Amino acid sequence: MATEDGPRPDDAEGGTDRHTTRTRRTVGAFVVAVSTIIWWPAFTLGAWGRVFFEQILMVWAAATAALIVVLLRQSGPPVSRWVLASLLLPTVWIVAEFAPTGQHPLLAELVRWFGVVVTVLGLPAMVWVLLRTVRPDLIESVPARGWVAAAGALVTIAALSALLGWLHPYYLQCEDFTISGNSAPPRCAPGSG
Repeated sequence: MATEDGPRPDDAEGGTDRHTTRTRRTVGAFVVAVSTIIWWPAFTLGAWGRVFFEQILMVWAAATAALIVVLLRQSGPPVSRWVLASLLLPTVWIVAEFAPTGQHPLLAELVRWFGVVVTVLGLPAMVWVLLRTVRPDLIESVPARGWVAAAGALVTIAALSALLGWLHPYYLQCEDFTISGNSAPPRCAPGSG
């Protein structure tokens, strides 16, 4: 039993408190990093009703880079087929975009929503795969409940970002979008001047 004045027995060897602190920092850094990436595609989905092509292509570039890193790494456990398949999903989307869907509006809509799902779910997955590849010790040091909490936080951030995008007429004006280099979304509020 530890006294208030003395160190705890499990602190001497980097015990439970340090492990808990490291776990929280790892999960916190992951959530903050991914939130800074995920908010914009979610916001555009809320404001414009779509994820922009550059966001989807950003996921493709990150996934392709992660795939190259995974394939060229020289140590560590073998990479699962599921990881490889997930890193190929953005490429599958790009190939699907080349399919002639002009006569099939439902197919075109399915391909578009596939790109949205790949982007919104793919961004956190890319960061996780890269962390798993580059720093497996960090991933393995966090219990499953920590990653479940991280996923919950990211879903919350994405949902709130989409909601803020949808609510844009109540706190942003058309000019806010055009000044920032974006087109004004539907229903934007005209400026006061």
